[in-house]
Amino acid sequence: MFNILWTVLLGIAGGIISSVIVSRVFMIQGEYQQEIKFVEGIIRKLGIIAGCLFACKTVFEVSFDQDIRMENEMKEKGYKCEMEYYIANKDKDWISTSELLKTFRVHLSKTIEAANGEILSSNITNKELNTLLRGIERHLHSIETAKELNFSIINEFKKEEKQLIDEFEKCKRVSGKQLAMLVLKDKVMIVLYLLVGVLIISTCLAFVFSW
Repeated sequence: MFNILWTVLLGIAGGIISSVIVSRVFMIQGEYQQEIKFVEGIIRKLGIIAGCLFACKTVFEVSFDQDIRMENEMKEKGYKCEMEYYIANKDKDWISTSELLKTFRVHLSKTIEAANGEILSSNITNKELNTLLRGIERHLHSIETAKELNFSIINEFKKEEKQLIDEFEKCKRVSGKQLAMLVLKDKVMIVLYLLVGVLIISTCLAFVFSW
C-alpha cells in the first residue's frame, strides 16, 4: 500500500515539476525575444541616424559640385568675387548649406537622445545583447560629439554602423543556442533539475526496496 501511495505521490510531483519546467522555458524564451525586439528598435534608430548622415554627405557632394560650377562660371564670365556671381544669379533659389546641415544635426541629436534614453532605461540581462548596446552607446557618443561632419568621418560612422548591425544579426542567428544556454544557466531551472534528479533517485530507491 505504501509503495502504491509513494508511486502516486512521485507521479503527481513529477507532473507538477514538469509543468513548471515547461512554463519556465516559455517564460525565458519570451523574455529573450522581448530583449531581441528591444535591441531591434534601437537598431532601427541607427538606420534613421544613418539616413541623416547620408543626407549630410549628399549636401556636401551637391555643395562641392556647385562650388565647381560657380568657379568655372566666374572664370568664364570674369566675375571678380562671389558676390558678383550671386547678383548675376539672383533669380535662382539658393539654399544655405550650413542651414541644411544645422537642420540635420538637430534631427541627429534628437534621435541620439531618444536612443540613449531607451538604452539607459532598459534592463537587458543577456550578456551578448548588453555588449552590443554598449557598442551602440559608444557609436552614438562618437556621432554626437563630432566637431564636424565630413566625408571621412561619415564613412567611418557607416563602417561602425555596419559592424553593429552585423553583430545584432549574429545574435539573432544564434538565438536558439542562446536560449538553450539561458535555460541551462537559469537558477530556477537548476533547482528544478535537482528536484527531478531527487525524484528519479527516489523512484529507483522505492523500486529497489519494494522487492
